[in-house]
Amino acid sequence: MLKFKRSVLRPRTGGRALLSGLLTTVAITQFSPVLVWCCFVPLFTLLSTGSVKTAVKAGVYFGAALSLGLFFWMIPGASRFTGHPTLYGWLGLVVAGTFFCLFFGLISGVFSCLKWRGKNHLVCIDTLLISSFFCLGEAFLEKITTGGPWLRFHAGFPLAASRYGIQPAAWLGVYGLSFVVVAVNYLFSLAIRRKAWHGLILPAGVIVLYLASGYLLKLHFEQTRPAGKRITVAILTENTPPETKWNDQTGNQLAQGLLRLSRQAAAAKPDIALWSESAIPWTYRKDDDLVAAVLKNTAPAGLTHILGMNTVTGKENVVYNSAYVITSDGRVSGRYDKQVLLSLIEEPVGGLLLPFMSSGGYSAMPGPGKDPVLTPVGKAGILICNESMQQELARSAVQKGAVFLCNLSNDGWFSDSYLPGAHFYNARLRAVETRKDMVVNSNLGYSGLIRASGDINFMQKTDHPTVALASIEENRSQPLAVRYPWLSLYFCLGLVLALLILRSLSIGQPTK
Repeated sequence: MLKFKRSVLRPRTGGRALLSGLLTTVAITQFSPVLVWCCFVPLFTLLSTGSVKTAVKAGVYFGAALSLGLFFWMIPGASRFTGHPTLYGWLGLVVAGTFFCLFFGLISGVFSCLKWRGKNHLVCIDTLLISSFFCLGEAFLEKITTGGPWLRFHAGFPLAASRYGIQPAAWLGVYGLSFVVVAVNYLFSLAIRRKAWHGLILPAGVIVLYLASGYLLKLHFEQTRPAGKRITVAILTENTPPETKWNDQTGNQLAQGLLRLSRQAAAAKPDIALWSESAIPWTYRKDDDLVAAVLKNTAPAGLTHILGMNTVTGKENVVYNSAYVITSDGRVSGRYDKQVLLSLIEEPVGGLLLPFMSSGGYSAMPGPGKDPVLTPVGKAGILICNESMQQELARSAVQKGAVFLCNLSNDGWFSDSYLPGAHFYNARLRAVETRKDMVVNSNLGYSGLIRASGDINFMQKTDHPTVALASIEENRSQPLAVRYPWLSLYFCLGLVLALLILRSLSIGQPTK
């Protein structure tokens, strides 16, 4: 078994941890499937041989540097949200940054307590331990930040930008990607830390084998995927600035813009017209004049609309954030209500809600429409905005019969940040995990078509009203990540328990 000699070189904690945080920020915000294989190395060189105190300190520094890059969008974004100075943005940055510092300090400190020590330091033991522990930490973070998706972290997320690197997600979900990324970074850190340059061969080999397996998984899916019905979707993106208010001065112009889009879509004669989130920013009524005018334009073409619009709840100033399926004859054949709401933005926390300038004092609540919506061409799984990050929602939709997926979003509040790209690549992860074609429509964000194979048919971001056509194919199969969604986490938990049992039996001569 491969072993490295122990080094007595003392780490420079702050500089290396900050460097690792900056590298990880670049890997995530630039969606770099290359940098992700080494961005954690400076941090892991500290964890591999440093004390528990050093590890905690390194984790805090890492979290601080990472937070500055990942959460800086809050400063201009909150100002645009609320119409007030940047106080809310700075407050959000400080709170989110503190949370990340505590989280990574805890992860680093606990690993340092549990890692193996001694002359017979076995490389694979600590590598498996930190990879498993990291994935379990990511799952715990997901659990406690349901309403704050910006606080989620997946080490393997940048692999969503790789055609082959993303493929194992169909078997083990995003945690499988994180496991391999952390393992490779840790092996690199051990070789560099101990100047055992021959040790670089092992992590480099893991990368080659991983990408080769991704190539084979993609090839196997494309060759064995059963032929399905072809469905044509028109993506109608109005690209309206989200702070725009509908009133007597702007209403007619905005309505005419939507009607022009509907006429363009009708001319292409697709099966479905997919609108963005809250494309019509008020509550649905059967006798709504604008909806009636849109349907009149598209009725001759027989279009079915998936239309973002709100729904009354019976509570004052509270709505459901919904997607309606409206057939060519004006009948509502289905409705999906957003299930995972943004804390402090859509859903109050402790009675507190940020004063968004365009919301008119409205908040939202999860609605009863949880299932895939029925269209004339099959069931569609709907994800609204940040729900593209919720693998359990996409998985549930497929388990209930969805043959394709749609993501309706509005990224106008932070269109100049990395978040629109993150939304799109999260949708790509959901497409591969479920092996379903995914159509994305994001106001002032990235819209496009992602194949079940992970191929991006097109990905575009514009600032003017646009209609784009996408041809998708239904698929009724369910990959391993859908049928056994917790397999990777059970594997990680089993590894951690097994390694701790081995340590308690003093195998490997751990330090007393």
